[in-house]
Formats: sequence, structure tokens, C-alpha cells
Amino acid sequence: STIKRTDQTEPIAFVDAENSRWIDCYIECLANVEGEEYSIGIPCDTPVAICYNDNSGDLVQLALDDDRMIDAFAVAESLVEEEFGEDLVLQNTAITLTLVGEMEEDDDDDDDDDDDDDYDQESVELLMTFECEETEYHLVKLLNPIPIVGKSDPGNGQNRKLLQSEESDRIVPKIDKLLREFYA
Repeated sequence: STIKRTDQTEPIAFVDAENSRWIDCYIECLANVEGEEYSIGIPCDTPVAICYNDNSGDLVQLALDDDRMIDAFAVAESLVEEEFGEDLVLQNTAITLTLVGEMEEDDDDDDDDDDDDDYDQESVELLMTFECEETEYHLVKLLNPIPIVGKSDPGNGQNRKLLQSEESDRIVPKIDKLLREFYA
């Protein structure tokens, strides 16, 4: 198994054939695992998630295929539009939700009046809180990079095909290990 950086600067669509969603990524690296070449992309836009607090108060990410996501996404999408107008758009992309547009960097360290103590400050930043179907949800910015793994799409050479679950379960841990060694 090998890994190498790329100098590719054009966004490439990583496509989920199962649900016709995609996410635009910059290809960071190419990995050769088990004789196949895989592209490792980093989303072009800001990865975000809709979360809720479970019974013990822990923040839990709402899965993209959770039945509650349809309504929660619709509410979050309209709130983002109200709050940011055309500057930011919430998109239901493959792998993770994304915010498209330029986000203002929040350099304000005066968060003492927020109840952000419940959140893992190193992995998410609270963007907004809203209610849907009598549940309180939080739209959060994911602060840790999300590597997206795909391989060439024979039907469209410009795109990358996201891995199906069986291949992903087998390949992604090997790529994670290669990435850790590569960036060590």
C-alpha cells in the first residue's frame, strides 16, 4: 500500500450512486490499496452536521438517512437562508451536510454567556440552535477534517465514486493508517 500527494486544484464530485447525492472535494492524496487506486478528498465547502442532545446530555449527530433529517434539514435550511441570505446555503450533500459560501471567522473568544460547555470544543463549533417536532437541534460546524474516499468512476472519468459499505469497511481503515503514517 502506498500514498502520495496530488497537485490537483480543481473540485471533483465524489458521487454516491445509491442516493444520487454528491460532495465536491479537492483531491488531497491518491492511495494504492489492494491493487486499486483511491482518491482521498477534502470537501470544498464547510462540513456541518445537525445534532441533538441525548438523554445523558451528549451531543449526537443526526444521521443523513435518519427519518428525522428531512424535517430538521428543512428547518435548518430556512433558518440559514433567513440568517445569512445568499451568503450561505445549507446543502444535503453525500457523507456530510455542507454550508456553501464564505463563513465569517469568529475570532470572538467571549463565549462566556453561551452554554457551549456541553460541546467538545475541539471537534465542533455551534452555529445555531432550533426546534423541530418538539426536539431541540443544533447546527454545528465540524472542525476536524473529513477525508472522503472514492475511486474512479468508469461512467464519468471526471468524478469519483464513493465506496459502498462493504468495500468502505475493508479499505477505509487501511487508508486511515496510511494517512496517519504519511502525516506523522
